Amino acid sequence: QDLCETQFPKKHYECLTSCEFLRSVQTLKPGDCPAAERASGFAAACVESCETDAECTALKRCCPNGCGHTCQIPKNPYKGSPLKPRKELLFVEQPSGLLEVRWSSRFNVSVEPVLYVLQRRWNFGIHPSEDDATPWQDIAQVAEERVLLSDVRPSRWYQFRVAAVNVHGTRGFTAPSKHFRSSRDPSPPPAPSGLRATHITMGPGSLLTVRISWTLPAEPDVPVHLYKIYWSWTVPGKSAMLSWRRRRKTSDGARSSVDLEGLQANSSYSVEVQAISYWGQIRLKSARASVQFNTQLHNQTIQVELSFVSLRAAGALEVGTPYYQDRQLQVHIYWKKRGGTNIQSLFCSSRLLAVLNVNFKFVIYCAALIEQ
Repeated sequence: QDLCETQFPKKHYECLTSCEFLRSVQTLKPGDCPAAERASGFAAACVESCETDAECTALKRCCPNGCGHTCQIPKNPYKGSPLKPRKELLFVEQPSGLLEVRWSSRFNVSVEPVLYVLQRRWNFGIHPSEDDATPWQDIAQVAEERVLLSDVRPSRWYQFRVAAVNVHGTRGFTAPSKHFRSSRDPSPPPAPSGLRATHITMGPGSLLTVRISWTLPAEPDVPVHLYKIYWSWTVPGKSAMLSWRRRRKTSDGARSSVDLEGLQANSSYSVEVQAISYWGQIRLKSARASVQFNTQLHNQTIQVELSFVSLRAAGALEVGTPYYQDRQLQVHIYWKKRGGTNIQSLFCSSRLLAVLNVNFKFVIYCAALIEQ
């Protein structure tokens, strides 16, 4: 009751009614208990192994055996349940792209309303395949023998099955239908979204590596096979050095980033990314997404010189490769402790780990604080 009042304040009565129904289904399962004298094996044991049907697994009921109660398979477990619909399903694809799925029921004598549950599964590819299909998923619960679907994708092979359900239960789903695929051609993949330059690092020869990242599409008609990346750059005071197609590379369609290596400092770059899918022999291309960035904050030669003052106990300092992060040029300093000393902290005269000016040489003065 508390759950219904919290989650469904406007449909409190309907929620309580549903909960009571689910409780009754577990308390009293369909079917008739067999005669006590026909029990055999553990079912005939003189024990009280259950009190209600809810304590028994699957379709079993808690039945008397003359000297106790045990979980037994009932007779007529589908008593009162509607018959399965006919296995032949009809598919009608409308010009608007909607798919109508129809089925027909066998003759049923059922006082209670009948609800139909429709499930489907699908696989990508030129040919249908049950081995590569997704798990079955509920997609509709209707009271009539038809349903309209608006999310059918043209590049997928679909199978459907339907079950008839009433208050007494169900006899299960029909056999999987024949495969259906839309007659419409698949759409090209969408252009990569969220294109951005992230994580710039400096390598040998003052050349830069820039990571280009994007967001993968949620559900394209056809999976993206690969991404094509094009880039060009200009140097201040000079004309364009390369055309778009003179520098390019590819990346796997499952990846959402690529590293562009060997980029020059003090330059402006333009990058375009395009998604490519294949449908048989047909190549589907997205529009190109673009991003621009510059490397003018980078100096082509950065030198860091070290002088040691009161640092002999800590050993020699080593300088890591400078790199660019969060719009700041940074570098790490490493040192080794000498045996017999306990260095608590290291004090330096420059915030070299956070900010470096690319136009200057740095002389770093550091001192070790030794615990006495």
